[in-house]
Amino acid sequence: MLPLKKSFLISVLLVCTSALLAQDIQFSQFYAVTPYQNPAYAGGAHALRFMAHGRYQWPGLDAKYVTGLFSVDNYFHKYNSGAGIIIMQDQQGYGDIKSTTVDLQYAYDLPITKDFSIRAGLQGGFANRTLDYSKLYYPSQVDENTGVVTQGLNGPSPSKNYFDISTGALLYSSKIWGGVSLHHINTPNQSFYGDRAPLPMKTAFTAGYRIVLDGGREMAYLHTADKIVLTPTVHYKMQGKNDQFDMGAYLMYEQILAGAWYRGIPLKRYGKGLHNNESVALSLGWLYNNWSFQYSIDFIVSQLSRVGTGGSHELNLTYVHHKTNKHKPLKRLPCPDFYRSQKHH
Repeated sequence: MLPLKKSFLISVLLVCTSALLAQDIQFSQFYAVTPYQNPAYAGGAHALRFMAHGRYQWPGLDAKYVTGLFSVDNYFHKYNSGAGIIIMQDQQGYGDIKSTTVDLQYAYDLPITKDFSIRAGLQGGFANRTLDYSKLYYPSQVDENTGVVTQGLNGPSPSKNYFDISTGALLYSSKIWGGVSLHHINTPNQSFYGDRAPLPMKTAFTAGYRIVLDGGREMAYLHTADKIVLTPTVHYKMQGKNDQFDMGAYLMYEQILAGAWYRGIPLKRYGKGLHNNESVALSLGWLYNNWSFQYSIDFIVSQLSRVGTGGSHELNLTYVHHKTNKHKPLKRLPCPDFYRSQKHH
């Protein structure tokens, strides 16, 4: 027996398919999935890096949103370049709409002063989207007296393939950074039927500042371990008619990571009494040797909180393979991220 709530939500999902496909996935831990945010971050850890990231959105509703991401990137010192691959899959509902993307990235690192460097990145990828009609139900298929659900919709499940191109740039030092990225610059068509759903280009700006509150101690081979580091960050993105702003900070105390962010644009209104307030996210993480583990939860602060969405949950697991270099320092500054809080040369 299928709950009426699910049948209604899935019906709305089907009607709004074009609108849903026209927006990218947004992660609350945007600072932890930097290659996804900007291809200029490929190889940004100046080491071989593996990353697995998952987002489970609105578990309190029957129409769930589940996203999984896996990436590998590396830095090649001989060529001052970074390269990587990102594989991501997103499911809306109970697999009704499924999207799979594979993106290749390349970034070039160029020092411009003693303290500052600039990175330019390029990304090209392939995407596949499918719609499973057999999992879709309309309210008319549910008997109001017995609750019995008739068979799902029949017919072949449509599929759509397309190529995607993105680019980005990043200016950074060991303490401050700012970047801009342009995704879907070729505005690929996502429509299952015809050419009615071009994916709008997404423009995003990210910036942060690393504040060392306690410099800690000097380690062997010029390795420093900062004991307490506060990093305020901001992330603004706009795509089509929609835009969003994230602001907050994460704090590292030795091996413990904690953060808080607000998502929304308080001064913007969609209508009378309808403000652009989305969520507040809290995160907690742990660094152990070359590993980092981090969990975050979003608390909805918009009117959507009235229906009991259950918030959104994210889990990040990252491994950075640092090579011990006793004699020769790095020629380039590593891109700013919280791995620097534990290790840098």
